Amino acid sequence: MQGRLLNPRLLALKPNAWSLFAQPAQAGWRRQAHAGIAYDSRRGRLLIFGSNTHGLDWDNEVHEFDPATGRWETHYPRAPQESYRADAAGHAIAGTGRLLPWAMHTYDNIVYDPSLDAILVSALPEHNPVRKRVPAAKIHPTWLYDLRTRQWRIFANDGKPYPKFFAAASAYDPDRDVIAAYYQGIWEIGPERDQWKKATGESHHNMHHTMDYDFKHKKFVVFGDYHPSNAVWVYAPGARAGGKGRWEKKTPQGASCPPGTHFPVAYDRDHEVFLLVVDNVPYAEDETGRRKRTGHAQSSSTFVYDLGRNRCVRLPDADLEPLGMNYMMAYDPFHKVFLLVTGNHVKPAAVWALRLDWPE
Repeated sequence: MQGRLLNPRLLALKPNAWSLFAQPAQAGWRRQAHAGIAYDSRRGRLLIFGSNTHGLDWDNEVHEFDPATGRWETHYPRAPQESYRADAAGHAIAGTGRLLPWAMHTYDNIVYDPSLDAILVSALPEHNPVRKRVPAAKIHPTWLYDLRTRQWRIFANDGKPYPKFFAAASAYDPDRDVIAAYYQGIWEIGPERDQWKKATGESHHNMHHTMDYDFKHKKFVVFGDYHPSNAVWVYAPGARAGGKGRWEKKTPQGASCPPGTHFPVAYDRDHEVFLLVVDNVPYAEDETGRRKRTGHAQSSSTFVYDLGRNRCVRLPDADLEPLGMNYMMAYDPFHKVFLLVTGNHVKPAAVWALRLDWPE
Protein backbone atom coordinates (compact mmCIF):
# COMPACT_ATOMS: atom_id res chain seq x y z
CA MET A 1 0.00 0.00 0.00
CA GLN A 2 3.07 2.24 -0.21
CA GLY A 3 2.24 5.67 -1.63
CA ARG A 4 -1.53 5.19 -1.32
CA LEU A 5 -3.55 7.44 0.98
CA LEU A 6 -5.31 5.38 3.63
CA ASN A 7 -8.03 6.49 6.02
CA PRO A 8 -6.99 6.04 9.69
CA ARG A 9 -10.62 5.62 10.76
CA LEU A 10 -10.95 2.53 8.61
CA LEU A 11 -7.68 1.11 9.89
CA ALA A 12 -8.84 1.43 13.52
CA LEU A 13 -12.33 -0.10 13.28
CA LYS A 14 -13.66 -2.41 15.94
CA PRO A 15 -13.68 -5.86 14.27
CA ASN A 16 -16.75 -7.90 13.31
CA ALA A 17 -19.22 -5.01 13.71
CA TRP A 18 -20.59 -2.41 11.30
CA SER A 19 -19.52 1.20 11.88
CA LEU A 20 -21.19 4.18 10.21
CA PHE A 21 -18.43 5.74 8.12
CA ALA A 22 -19.83 8.42 5.81
CA GLN A 23 -22.92 10.08 4.37
CA PRO A 24 -23.09 11.99 1.06
CA ALA A 25 -22.57 15.72 0.88
CA GLN A 26 -25.13 15.98 -1.92
CA ALA A 27 -28.49 16.15 -0.13
CA GLY A 28 -30.35 15.58 -3.40
CA TRP A 29 -28.81 12.22 -4.26
CA ARG A 30 -30.50 9.05 -3.03
CA ARG A 31 -29.40 5.44 -3.26
CA GLN A 32 -31.49 3.50 -5.76
CA ALA A 33 -32.58 0.05 -4.55
CA HIS A 34 -32.36 -1.36 -8.09
CA ALA A 35 -28.86 -0.01 -8.69
CA GLY A 36 -25.57 -1.87 -8.39
CA ILE A 37 -21.98 -1.30 -7.35
CA ALA A 38 -18.53 -1.96 -8.77
CA TYR A 39 -15.21 -1.72 -6.95
CA ASP A 40 -12.45 0.11 -8.80
CA SER A 41 -9.45 -1.96 -7.68
CA ARG A 42 -6.97 0.41 -9.33
CA ARG A 43 -8.03 3.54 -7.41
CA GLY A 44 -9.69 1.82 -4.45
CA ARG A 45 -13.10 3.44 -4.92
CA LEU A 46 -16.78 2.46 -5.02
CA LEU A 47 -18.69 3.16 -8.24
CA ILE A 48 -22.50 3.16 -8.28
CA PHE A 49 -24.69 3.11 -11.36
CA GLY A 50 -28.38 2.29 -11.79
CA SER A 51 -31.90 3.57 -11.22
CA ASN A 52 -35.30 2.49 -9.98
CA THR A 53 -36.91 4.21 -13.04
CA HIS A 54 -40.43 3.46 -11.74
CA GLY A 55 -40.90 6.98 -10.36
CA LEU A 56 -39.49 10.31 -11.40
CA ASP A 57 -35.88 9.45 -10.60
CA TRP A 58 -34.11 8.29 -13.77
CA ASP A 59 -30.55 8.27 -12.52
CA ASN A 60 -27.97 7.41 -15.19
CA GLU A 61 -25.11 9.14 -13.40
CA VAL A 62 -21.99 7.44 -12.04
CA HIS A 63 -21.57 8.11 -8.31
CA GLU A 64 -18.12 7.56 -6.82
CA PHE A 65 -17.08 7.13 -3.20
CA ASP A 66 -13.45 7.44 -2.11
CA PRO A 67 -12.82 5.61 1.21
CA ALA A 68 -9.51 7.42 1.67
CA THR A 69 -11.22 10.82 1.91
CA GLY A 70 -14.75 9.73 2.85
CA ARG A 71 -16.18 11.85 0.03
CA TRP A 72 -18.73 11.31 -2.73
CA GLU A 73 -18.48 12.61 -6.28
CA THR A 74 -20.96 12.49 -9.17
CA HIS A 75 -19.12 12.25 -12.49
CA TYR A 76 -21.62 14.08 -14.74
CA PRO A 77 -25.27 15.25 -14.78
CA ARG A 78 -28.01 12.80 -15.69
CA ALA A 79 -29.55 12.87 -19.15
CA PRO A 80 -32.87 14.71 -19.63
CA GLN A 81 -35.69 12.34 -20.47
CA GLU A 82 -36.27 14.05 -23.83
CA SER A 83 -32.79 12.90 -24.92
CA TYR A 84 -33.74 9.20 -24.76
CA ARG A 85 -33.67 7.95 -28.35
CA ALA A 86 -32.36 5.34 -30.78
CA ASP A 87 -29.16 5.77 -32.79
CA ALA A 88 -28.90 4.88 -36.48
CA ALA A 89 -28.32 1.21 -35.65
CA GLY A 90 -31.27 1.03 -33.24
CA HIS A 91 -29.26 1.13 -30.00
CA ALA A 92 -31.02 2.73 -27.03
CA ILE A 93 -28.97 5.81 -26.14
CA ALA A 94 -29.41 9.03 -24.17
CA GLY A 95 -27.62 12.30 -23.45
CA THR A 96 -27.18 15.67 -25.14
CA GLY A 97 -23.57 16.71 -24.53
CA ARG A 98 -22.28 13.15 -24.10
CA LEU A 99 -23.31 9.59 -24.97
CA LEU A 100 -25.08 7.87 -22.05
CA PRO A 101 -26.97 4.62 -21.44
CA TRP A 102 -30.62 4.76 -20.53
CA ALA A 103 -31.43 4.76 -16.83
CA MET A 104 -31.98 1.14 -15.86
CA HIS A 105 -32.10 -1.41 -13.06
CA THR A 106 -28.56 -2.76 -12.85
CA TYR A 107 -28.82 -5.04 -9.79
CA ASP A 108 -25.66 -7.21 -9.80
CA ASN A 109 -24.98 -6.69 -13.53
CA ILE A 110 -22.25 -4.11 -13.05
CA VAL A 111 -18.58 -5.07 -12.67
CA TYR A 112 -15.18 -3.38 -12.81
CA ASP A 113 -12.87 -4.61 -15.58
CA PRO A 114 -9.23 -4.01 -14.55
CA SER A 115 -7.97 -4.89 -18.04
CA LEU A 116 -9.92 -2.06 -19.67
CA ASP A 117 -10.02 0.13 -16.53
CA ALA A 118 -13.73 0.41 -17.11
CA ILE A 119 -17.12 -0.44 -15.65
CA LEU A 120 -19.01 -3.02 -17.68
CA VAL A 121 -22.82 -2.84 -17.41
CA SER A 122 -24.62 -5.83 -18.90
CA ALA A 123 -28.12 -5.02 -17.61
CA LEU A 124 -30.98 -3.79 -19.79
CA PRO A 125 -33.74 -1.20 -19.15
CA GLU A 126 -36.54 -3.75 -18.97
CA HIS A 127 -38.61 -1.61 -16.57
CA ASN A 128 -37.93 1.82 -18.01
CA PRO A 129 -41.31 3.13 -19.28
CA VAL A 130 -39.61 5.16 -22.02
CA ARG A 131 -39.28 1.92 -24.01
CA LYS A 132 -42.92 2.29 -25.08
CA ARG A 133 -42.31 5.84 -26.28
CA VAL A 134 -39.15 5.02 -28.28
CA PRO A 135 -40.05 1.87 -30.23
CA ALA A 136 -37.12 2.41 -32.62
CA ALA A 137 -34.70 1.59 -29.79
CA LYS A 138 -34.78 -2.16 -30.29
CA ILE A 139 -31.20 -2.94 -29.22
CA HIS A 140 -30.18 -2.67 -25.57
CA PRO A 141 -26.42 -3.14 -25.61
CA THR A 142 -23.76 -3.92 -23.06
CA TRP A 143 -22.05 -0.68 -22.03
CA LEU A 144 -18.48 0.24 -21.03
CA TYR A 145 -17.59 3.29 -18.93
CA ASP A 146 -13.93 4.29 -19.33
CA LEU A 147 -12.67 5.57 -15.98
CA ARG A 148 -9.73 7.43 -17.50
CA THR A 149 -11.86 9.53 -19.86
CA ARG A 150 -15.17 9.23 -17.96
CA GLN A 151 -16.93 8.46 -21.22
CA TRP A 152 -19.44 5.72 -22.07
CA ARG A 153 -19.24 3.57 -25.19
CA ILE A 154 -21.18 0.63 -26.53
CA PHE A 155 -19.54 -2.80 -26.35
CA ALA A 156 -19.48 -3.94 -29.98
CA ASN A 157 -19.94 -7.69 -29.27
CA ASP A 158 -18.56 -8.45 -32.76
CA GLY A 159 -21.89 -7.30 -34.18
CA LYS A 160 -23.76 -10.23 -32.62
CA PRO A 161 -27.03 -9.97 -30.63
CA TYR A 162 -26.59 -9.09 -26.97
CA PRO A 163 -27.57 -11.59 -24.27
CA LYS A 164 -30.46 -10.36 -22.13
CA PHE A 165 -29.57 -9.99 -18.47
CA PHE A 166 -32.33 -8.75 -16.16
CA ALA A 167 -32.10 -8.91 -12.35
CA ALA A 168 -29.14 -11.17 -12.97
CA ALA A 169 -25.54 -11.23 -11.75
CA SER A 170 -21.99 -10.72 -12.98
CA ALA A 171 -18.43 -11.04 -11.67
CA TYR A 172 -14.81 -10.82 -12.79
CA ASP A 173 -12.50 -13.84 -12.87
CA PRO A 174 -8.88 -12.58 -12.52
CA ASP A 175 -7.37 -16.02 -13.10
CA ARG A 176 -8.67 -16.24 -16.68
CA ASP A 177 -9.18 -12.45 -17.15
CA VAL A 178 -12.84 -13.19 -17.91
CA ILE A 179 -16.07 -11.32 -17.20
CA ALA A 180 -19.01 -13.62 -16.52
CA ALA A 181 -22.74 -12.92 -16.34
CA TYR A 182 -25.41 -15.35 -15.16
CA TYR A 183 -29.02 -15.39 -16.30
CA GLN A 184 -30.59 -18.53 -17.77
CA GLY A 185 -27.06 -19.76 -18.32
CA ILE A 186 -23.51 -18.47 -18.02
CA TRP A 187 -22.10 -16.03 -20.58
CA GLU A 188 -18.47 -14.91 -20.67
CA ILE A 189 -16.24 -12.28 -22.29
CA GLY A 190 -12.66 -13.45 -22.73
CA PRO A 191 -9.33 -11.59 -22.57
CA GLU A 192 -9.78 -10.38 -26.15
CA ARG A 193 -12.85 -8.40 -25.00
CA ASP A 194 -14.52 -9.10 -28.33
CA GLN A 195 -17.87 -10.77 -27.62
CA TRP A 196 -20.15 -12.57 -25.19
CA LYS A 197 -19.79 -16.36 -25.45
CA LYS A 198 -22.33 -18.75 -23.98
CA ALA A 199 -20.60 -21.27 -21.73
CA THR A 200 -23.69 -23.21 -20.63
CA GLY A 201 -27.46 -22.97 -20.68
CA GLU A 202 -27.75 -24.72 -17.32
CA SER A 203 -29.39 -22.46 -14.73
CA HIS A 204 -30.46 -22.84 -11.10
CA HIS A 205 -31.87 -19.38 -10.34
CA ASN A 206 -34.72 -17.14 -11.39
CA MET A 207 -33.48 -13.60 -10.67
CA HIS A 208 -32.38 -11.32 -7.80
CA HIS A 209 -29.39 -13.53 -7.05
CA THR A 210 -25.86 -12.28 -6.36
CA MET A 211 -22.62 -13.75 -7.68
CA ASP A 212 -18.99 -13.20 -6.74
CA TYR A 213 -15.70 -14.94 -7.49
CA ASP A 214 -13.83 -17.03 -4.93
CA PHE A 215 -10.11 -16.28 -5.51
CA LYS A 216 -8.95 -19.30 -3.47
CA HIS A 217 -11.08 -21.96 -5.12
CA LYS A 218 -11.25 -20.24 -8.54
CA LYS A 219 -15.02 -20.59 -8.73
CA PHE A 220 -18.09 -18.36 -9.03
CA VAL A 221 -20.43 -18.57 -6.03
CA VAL A 222 -24.12 -17.60 -6.20
CA PHE A 223 -26.35 -16.63 -3.26
CA GLY A 224 -30.10 -15.96 -2.92
CA ASP A 225 -32.92 -16.08 -5.45
CA TYR A 226 -36.32 -14.57 -6.26
CA HIS A 227 -37.88 -17.48 -4.34
CA PRO A 228 -35.77 -16.97 -1.19
CA SER A 229 -33.13 -19.66 -0.97
CA ASN A 230 -30.39 -20.56 1.50
CA ALA A 231 -28.69 -22.87 -0.99
CA VAL A 232 -25.24 -21.92 -2.20
CA TRP A 233 -24.52 -22.73 -5.83
CA VAL A 234 -20.95 -22.98 -7.08
CA TYR A 235 -19.87 -22.77 -10.72
CA ALA A 236 -16.43 -24.06 -11.72
CA PRO A 237 -15.74 -22.39 -15.10
CA GLY A 238 -14.15 -23.96 -18.15
CA ALA A 239 -10.51 -23.41 -19.01
CA ARG A 240 -11.32 -20.66 -21.53
CA ALA A 241 -14.08 -18.09 -21.95
CA GLY A 242 -17.13 -19.83 -23.38
CA GLY A 243 -15.95 -23.26 -22.27
CA LYS A 244 -18.55 -25.28 -20.40
CA GLY A 245 -18.16 -25.41 -16.63
CA ARG A 246 -19.75 -27.44 -13.87
CA TRP A 247 -22.42 -26.51 -11.30
CA GLU A 248 -22.53 -27.85 -7.74
CA LYS A 249 -25.12 -27.24 -5.03
CA LYS A 250 -23.90 -26.71 -1.46
CA THR A 251 -25.89 -27.00 1.75
CA PRO A 252 -23.92 -25.02 4.34
CA GLN A 253 -23.04 -26.65 7.64
CA GLY A 254 -23.17 -25.01 11.07
CA ALA A 255 -25.45 -22.01 11.39
CA SER A 256 -27.00 -22.36 7.95
CA CYS A 257 -27.02 -19.33 5.68
CA PRO A 258 -30.50 -17.78 5.92
CA PRO A 259 -32.98 -17.82 3.04
CA GLY A 260 -32.88 -14.54 1.18
CA THR A 261 -33.29 -12.58 -2.02
CA HIS A 262 -31.59 -9.46 -3.45
CA PHE A 263 -29.04 -9.07 -0.65
CA PRO A 264 -25.43 -7.83 -0.82
CA VAL A 265 -22.49 -10.23 -1.00
CA ALA A 266 -18.74 -9.57 -1.21
CA TYR A 267 -15.61 -11.72 -1.13
CA ASP A 268 -12.74 -11.05 1.28
CA ARG A 269 -9.60 -12.01 -0.64
CA ASP A 270 -7.46 -11.74 2.50
CA HIS A 271 -9.48 -14.12 4.70
CA GLU A 272 -10.82 -16.03 1.65
CA VAL A 273 -14.46 -15.96 2.77
CA PHE A 274 -17.70 -14.26 1.72
CA LEU A 275 -19.73 -11.74 3.70
CA LEU A 276 -23.55 -11.73 3.39
CA VAL A 277 -25.99 -9.20 4.88
CA VAL A 278 -29.50 -10.66 4.86
CA ASP A 279 -32.79 -9.21 6.08
CA ASN A 280 -34.44 -11.30 8.81
CA VAL A 281 -37.73 -11.82 6.97
CA PRO A 282 -40.27 -14.33 8.33
CA TYR A 283 -41.09 -16.96 5.70
CA ALA A 284 -43.39 -19.95 5.44
CA GLU A 285 -43.32 -22.70 2.84
CA ASP A 286 -46.32 -23.20 0.57
CA GLU A 287 -47.58 -26.53 -0.76
CA THR A 288 -44.87 -26.50 -3.47
CA GLY A 289 -42.08 -26.03 -0.94
CA ARG A 290 -41.38 -22.43 -1.98
CA ARG A 291 -40.91 -19.81 0.71
CA LYS A 292 -43.30 -16.89 0.91
CA ARG A 293 -42.97 -13.78 3.05
CA THR A 294 -45.30 -13.75 6.05
CA GLY A 295 -44.20 -10.43 7.56
CA HIS A 296 -41.69 -7.59 7.40
CA ALA A 297 -38.06 -7.66 8.41
CA GLN A 298 -37.20 -5.89 11.65
CA SER A 299 -33.43 -6.20 11.22
CA SER A 300 -30.70 -7.67 9.05
CA SER A 301 -27.92 -10.04 10.10
CA THR A 302 -24.38 -10.49 8.81
CA PHE A 303 -22.93 -13.89 7.97
CA VAL A 304 -19.55 -15.24 6.94
CA TYR A 305 -19.54 -18.10 4.42
CA ASP A 306 -16.43 -20.23 3.96
CA LEU A 307 -16.66 -22.27 0.75
CA GLY A 308 -13.77 -24.58 1.66
CA ARG A 309 -15.41 -25.58 4.95
CA ASN A 310 -18.93 -25.14 3.50
CA ARG A 311 -19.80 -23.32 6.72
CA CYS A 312 -21.94 -20.25 7.41
CA VAL A 313 -21.46 -18.31 10.66
CA ARG A 314 -23.40 -15.31 11.95
CA LEU A 315 -21.52 -12.32 13.37
CA PRO A 316 -23.52 -11.58 16.56
CA ASP A 317 -22.48 -7.91 16.80
CA ALA A 318 -23.09 -6.98 13.15
CA ASP A 319 -26.88 -6.56 12.92
CA LEU A 320 -28.29 -3.55 11.06
CA GLU A 321 -31.69 -2.10 10.22
CA PRO A 322 -33.38 -3.94 7.31
CA LEU A 323 -31.68 -3.18 4.00
CA GLY A 324 -34.48 -4.05 1.59
CA MET A 325 -33.25 -4.61 -1.93
CA ASN A 326 -29.53 -3.94 -1.85
CA TYR A 327 -26.61 -5.00 -4.07
CA MET A 328 -24.15 -2.42 -2.76
CA MET A 329 -21.32 -4.04 -0.86
CA ALA A 330 -17.67 -4.44 -1.82
CA TYR A 331 -14.42 -5.51 -0.20
CA ASP A 332 -11.69 -2.86 -0.04
CA PRO A 333 -8.34 -4.75 -0.02
CA PHE A 334 -6.34 -1.57 0.66
CA HIS A 335 -8.05 -0.90 3.98
CA LYS A 336 -9.02 -4.58 4.37
CA VAL A 337 -12.63 -3.72 5.16
CA PHE A 338 -16.08 -4.34 3.71
CA LEU A 339 -17.96 -1.23 2.57
CA LEU A 340 -21.77 -1.29 2.46
CA VAL A 341 -23.96 1.50 1.05
CA THR A 342 -27.45 1.88 2.54
CA GLY A 343 -30.30 4.38 2.27
CA ASN A 344 -33.37 4.80 0.07
CA HIS A 345 -35.56 7.46 -1.54
CA VAL A 346 -36.19 8.99 1.92
CA LYS A 347 -32.97 8.36 3.83
CA PRO A 348 -29.70 9.76 2.45
CA ALA A 349 -27.09 7.24 1.36
CA ALA A 350 -24.71 6.10 4.09
CA VAL A 351 -21.50 4.06 3.94
CA TRP A 352 -20.89 1.45 6.62
CA ALA A 353 -17.58 -0.32 7.19
CA LEU A 354 -16.73 -3.68 8.76
CA ARG A 355 -13.30 -5.11 9.48
CA LEU A 356 -13.38 -8.90 9.72
CA ASP A 357 -11.41 -10.74 12.39
CA TRP A 358 -11.38 -14.30 11.11
CA PRO A 359 -11.37 -17.21 11.79
CA GLU A 360 -13.64 -16.90 14.76
